[in-house]
Amino acid sequence: MDTEGPEADSVEAGSASAGEFSAYLNRKVMGIWLAATCLVILLEALALISGVGSGIDWFLLIAFVAVGAVLALHVFDKNPVLIVNQHGVYDRRISRQIIPWDAMLWYKIEAQTAMPFLGVGLVDEVAKQVGVHPWAMLFKNQPAPFGKLKGYRIWPHRTLGERHEFVRAVQRFAPPLHDK
Repeated sequence: MDTEGPEADSVEAGSASAGEFSAYLNRKVMGIWLAATCLVILLEALALISGVGSGIDWFLLIAFVAVGAVLALHVFDKNPVLIVNQHGVYDRRISRQIIPWDAMLWYKIEAQTAMPFLGVGLVDEVAKQVGVHPWAMLFKNQPAPFGKLKGYRIWPHRTLGERHEFVRAVQRFAPPLHDK
């Protein structure tokens, strides 16, 4: 399993090669949330300046500034959030690197029209190697030998990508599974 080299670098840098599927965060929705957060920050700051605010308002101001900073990073980020190509799947919401097809113990595409997703089974060592984030959503009730196998959901949710294009890309690039 080789995740180094030009393929991994190009995926991490956000470049797209011909024929692959790539999707971007929905910046319009994130911008609306950012505007609402900025309004709350302004109201909290005005409450503190006018003397109406209390100690909890300082905490709320700091918390909303932190949330606003994260939202601003998402709004101004122009890199793809999801890429499916012949090398594997890269979803920066769950991992730092591409997850190679040959590193997956199992995968299953759920082609529901409302919310299609790709389920990916990884051994703990592989999950650590590709940098799966601890907050990545886990499947429940999936067969796993003594907790060594975890399943992760990869979907085009909250992106501008077409859902049916995501399903077609997975079907086109995913190699047939065989017993390992």
